Amino acid sequence: MHPILNIAIRAVRKGGNIIVQNYDSQKFGKEDIEKNKMFIKNIMYKTYRTISEIIHKAYPNHIILNQNEKYLLFKNDNNTTWIINELDGKNNFIKHFPHFCISIAVISKNHTEISVIYDPIRNDLFTAVKGQGSQLNGYRTRCSNINTLQYTTVAVNLPDYIHEKTSSYFEIYKKLILSGIFLRCTGSTVLDLAYVAAGRIDCFFDFNLEPNNFIAGKLQARESGCLISDFKGGHEHNNPHSGNLTSSPKFVRLITEKIRECHLL
Repeated sequence: MHPILNIAIRAVRKGGNIIVQNYDSQKFGKEDIEKNKMFIKNIMYKTYRTISEIIHKAYPNHIILNQNEKYLLFKNDNNTTWIINELDGKNNFIKHFPHFCISIAVISKNHTEISVIYDPIRNDLFTAVKGQGSQLNGYRTRCSNINTLQYTTVAVNLPDYIHEKTSSYFEIYKKLILSGIFLRCTGSTVLDLAYVAAGRIDCFFDFNLEPNNFIAGKLQARESGCLISDFKGGHEHNNPHSGNLTSSPKFVRLITEKIRECHLL
C-alpha cells in the first residue's frame, strides 16, 4: 500500500471514531440552534485535531488545511498539501440522518494524488490513488455503465441561494424527471461523488461547486472512469457559479443533449 495512503486511512478512521462516538451523545432540538452549532463545531475541531496529529507525526513538513481554507492561498509546488473535510453532511448529522462522511485529499505538485472518503456509520472506505484506480473497502470500483436516461438515479447539490439562473435549474429538473430520472438530494456532496465512483449513483449534478469540497471526490470519480463536464458537455472548469456534472462519458453525453437548450451559461 502507498505509505501516504496508509497514513490517510489510519487518520480518517480515527476521525470517524470521534464522529460515531458523538452521533448519539447529544439530542438536537429546534430551539437550541446556537447550542447545536457549538456542539458540531467542537466535534469538528476534535476530529480535525486528531486527524492532523496523525498526519503531522508521519509527515511533519507537509501542509495541512481544512476544507474551509482556500487551497490556492497555500499553493506551493514544492509542498505536499493535505485537505481535510472533517464532516461533510453536518445537517444530516444534526438530524440523525446517517449519511455523512470524512474526506482527505493529498495534493502534490499541483495534482491530487490520493483521496480517502470514509462513511463511519456504514464503515465504508472509499480510496483512490492517481493512476491506480478507485476502491471501496479494498475492491475495485467502476462508475455506472448505463446507456439510457430512464430508471437512473442522479444526485443533485442544490444552490444555497436564489440567483438569476434558478429558473434554468428548474427547467433542468423538469427535463430530467420527464426523462424518467430519479433525483436525489442527499446532503453530502463528497459521499455523492464516492457513490458515483462506486456505481451506486449514476450521475452527480453540482449547482453549488465548492472547489475544496470537490477535490477528494474528483479523484475518486476520475479513477473509476467518470468524466467531469460542464452542463454543455465542455471540459471541466472551476467556476463556482456554473456547476458541473460527473458520470460515465456515455451518460454525460445523454444528459447534456437533454439539457443543452436550458441556456445556463
